[in-house]
Amino acid sequence: MDPITKFSGRHFPFPLHGVLVWHRGKLLQEEYFSPYSPSELHRMFSVTKSFTALAVGGLIAEGKLALTDKIIRFFPEYVPGDPHPYLAEMTIADMLSMRTCYKSTTYKIDPSSNWVQSFFTTPPDHRPGQIFRYDTSSAHTLAALVKKLSGLGVLDYLRTLYLDVLGFSADAYILTDPFGAELGGSGLLARPGDLLLTGRLLLALCNGTDAETYPEESFAGSPFGDPALRSRYREFIRECMSYQTSTFHDGKTLDECQGYGRQFWMVRDGVVMYGMGGQYLAMYPENELIVVTCADTQAVQGGTQIILDEIRRVYLAIRRMEDAGRGSRDPGSPRREDEASAELLGAANYPTLAESPIRDQFTGFWTIRENPAGFRTCTITEEEVVLESSLYRFSFPLAKEGFGKTREPHYNETFYVWNRVLPDGCLCLYVQIMETCIGNIRIVIKPSDGKLTICMHKIEENLFGELDGFLEGIKI
Repeated sequence: MDPITKFSGRHFPFPLHGVLVWHRGKLLQEEYFSPYSPSELHRMFSVTKSFTALAVGGLIAEGKLALTDKIIRFFPEYVPGDPHPYLAEMTIADMLSMRTCYKSTTYKIDPSSNWVQSFFTTPPDHRPGQIFRYDTSSAHTLAALVKKLSGLGVLDYLRTLYLDVLGFSADAYILTDPFGAELGGSGLLARPGDLLLTGRLLLALCNGTDAETYPEESFAGSPFGDPALRSRYREFIRECMSYQTSTFHDGKTLDECQGYGRQFWMVRDGVVMYGMGGQYLAMYPENELIVVTCADTQAVQGGTQIILDEIRRVYLAIRRMEDAGRGSRDPGSPRREDEASAELLGAANYPTLAESPIRDQFTGFWTIRENPAGFRTCTITEEEVVLESSLYRFSFPLAKEGFGKTREPHYNETFYVWNRVLPDGCLCLYVQIMETCIGNIRIVIKPSDGKLTICMHKIEENLFGELDGFLEGIKI
């Protein structure tokens, strides 16, 4: 293997357990590092979410479920007699894209109570289908739905579709919560090779080459042998592995800010099954490249980005070699990186509000529902966003390019405000605080049907607690 394209964890400040690199039908690298070996099952954490989505897609392809179905329809035993409208509106699509009506994982509020039930009894924070918030309880509930509709757990159901044919480990399994429901958001134990087998099928489905790579006769006796079902499943996978919503406000690393599909993360030029501690199945469909890693980054802040940067280095090296082979460029000259680090959070090519064709959906005067911070109104023009209460008036200037600047009067701090309208129709504000304190506030604003959802997340030690949480508004 060319050392330039070899994944190396030699200088990682944490243990790398295993790595596999597969490119256009060839396994370029497979290494495991002591004390881990390829024969041991490995906890994959949130990679489980993607497998839960794969099972949900099977049910959709079989006609047992639809993306537009409301989740309360399937769990009447847990739904309150008079469910909150936000809960009643929530669809399977909302849950897959982590645009639920909750700000965080519901079962962590009281782990001693039924974890699936918590998804229906926790008071909602905001309208579903609007803004991404990382929430493991949605995948947990979807895994319970798979069991309810198929009679099988997530892995066992996927085995009947294709995992057994692929050679996925027979002893792989998913842990259960204290009440017996599968941990559909975090409980998978499998081997790195299992992720590679799964990734190869997903790439083939995404690229439309699955019929040649995995002929129908390979799945004789399985629903996956039905061309019509596989066609529906292929479409579902393509949607899962494509941008559905912005993660600008919620991501903690560069790649986590690139967007989200349906239980899959978007990263620079690729898509990833993403698990805590460095468990990754990274896929680059255009280059037919897969990189699988297993590690333990938990003791190192930002360790996940270290792994993703090395995966990206391998990807760029292979891409340059392919370009050189096609004669499209000098192999000695590096490709200019049109990636997120070149501009704040990867949104340089998106329009500001003033430039956006959907700006009229935002502009106007909005009354804000009762909220802990006491905000009463939101006014949006092409020049600024203003949030007001009886105590506060926060103005965020919207420059047509670069940063808008203002001095915020309540705390007497200086704001530098950058704005873009992202593909999911959210106006994103990145507010840098630069005066006596240093920090930032990320604000995402989503209008729909005459209503407004605002998500605010402040990262500053002592001030601006008002600018943290959700607001809901109605246009006047």
